[in-house]
Amino acid sequence: MTALTRRGLLGSAAVVAAGSLIAPTAHAAAPASGKQVPGFYRYKIGDFEVTTFNDGFVKVPKLDAFVVNQPLDAIQKVLEESFIPKDDVRVQFNPLLVNTGSKLVLFDSGFGDNGAATQGQMLTNMAAAGIDPKAIDVVVISHFHGDHISGLRAKAGSANFPNAEIMVAAEEWAWWTNDSETSKAADVWKGQIANVKRVFEPIANDVKRFEYGKELVTGITAIDARGHSPGHAAFVIASGNAKLMYIADVTNHPAIFARHPEFRLWADMIPDLALTNRRKLLDMLAAERMPMTGYHYPFPAVGYIAKRGDGYDFHPASWQPVL
Repeated sequence: MTALTRRGLLGSAAVVAAGSLIAPTAHAAAPASGKQVPGFYRYKIGDFEVTTFNDGFVKVPKLDAFVVNQPLDAIQKVLEESFIPKDDVRVQFNPLLVNTGSKLVLFDSGFGDNGAATQGQMLTNMAAAGIDPKAIDVVVISHFHGDHISGLRAKAGSANFPNAEIMVAAEEWAWWTNDSETSKAADVWKGQIANVKRVFEPIANDVKRFEYGKELVTGITAIDARGHSPGHAAFVIASGNAKLMYIADVTNHPAIFARHPEFRLWADMIPDLALTNRRKLLDMLAAERMPMTGYHYPFPAVGYIAKRGDGYDFHPASWQPVL
């Protein structure tokens, strides 16, 4: 071992100083990019290839108008426990694409060009992922709220997925297209009802209605998840022994509505039924340890549900660099 001495240290300093004269180490700072990378993520379920597309987000403007059966301090406590800023709660939108090997099946359509500035990013992310909207064979709609159907049709009127068969739950179709039902809806839904007409009236004769429990496409089965809307559906996607459940809006943000399933989202149209089916499906996911994905879960929105007291925890799946 070489002993450190004052003379040695001074000598080393001289060498470093001399070297710095010969080879300057300063570098110009690289400019910040200022934008995010494309929002898509792929994984496998059996032989099926699954892609999640982020369609943007909305910032919650008023917490006690978002959760309507809890006092503000209770909502803020839940956010603090989950490290979510109380003044910056963001709800994401994540449509799902499944490549079965024979069909490209899209679950929900996002906003298209009909949303706000922070929304409507799916088509851009789809292009970045190398997916042509004209190649989509089937679009399965979980329910008729605007963030799930608006992207079927551009603001100018053209179909964003012109070659796709559109599938919707028969009960959802029956409610939203029945004037005697929609005329009794609260004012908050009037704009949504008009949007349903904008999107579906031009294709009403071609829309395929499905029943719960039926296989829509090989490996894809609809599940009764009513409550969030009159005909809300979830789906099991199965390939071989592998399964994934797309729960759509069974819960909104998991840190709030999975952790505390009794919290009521403003958009749950039949609240008691929404809670019943929320618990039923989350119990199923926890018991079977089945991977799941939710439309409003933090991107890339895939993981597992575990029981936690009277509620549930969401555990994100590990990122996989190789499919």
